[in-house]
Amino acid sequence: MAADWRDWEIDEIPEWQAAAQNVLLFVIGSLVLVGMLFLLILPLKQDVDLAKQEESLLRTQFRIKAEQVAALPDVDEQVEELKRFYAHLTQQLPAEDELALLLAGINDTGLQYNLNFEKLNWKKGQNIGWLHQVPLDIELTGAYGDMGQFSAALARMPRIVTLQDFTLQRKTDDSDTLRLAVEAHTYRYEKPQEVTQ
Repeated sequence: MAADWRDWEIDEIPEWQAAAQNVLLFVIGSLVLVGMLFLLILPLKQDVDLAKQEESLLRTQFRIKAEQVAALPDVDEQVEELKRFYAHLTQQLPAEDELALLLAGINDTGLQYNLNFEKLNWKKGQNIGWLHQVPLDIELTGAYGDMGQFSAALARMPRIVTLQDFTLQRKTDDSDTLRLAVEAHTYRYEKPQEVTQ
């Protein structure tokens, strides 16, 4: 009759039947494998997962850098275009010695459209970053259509002149002549050493 497994003693393992010894070896081997899994393989798996995440991040960064490098010729071209545009804009800003010529040009433009100037005076300017804003008070009288043509002509001038804060009213209640009061602005380029904050 087969022996009861509860009667087996650990110190008698060499005397156990071969099947019992094999079962015991299988159980011990399984425990060792499970222990190795938890102690060795799972931490390595976490390291592998972290490395995969880092690889994914690095691939994304590399793709972004590659796209930036591929777009670099376009960016260089855009920078050159912006430099040309900036140079063109600064050429449209009158120098200090050109302000009198600009004032004369505005006056001539108004006279060309049959407008009468009641006031055409420079006001105190102010620095706005690298630009010096130069305000100009304009008051004139004339016909509505002539004032519209005058405003359009100012927009076409080779120097930048903007019109702001205007009032338009009849000169007298029974007159078709209008009075336009407007604040115009032009800008001068200030070299960085000239700008005062």
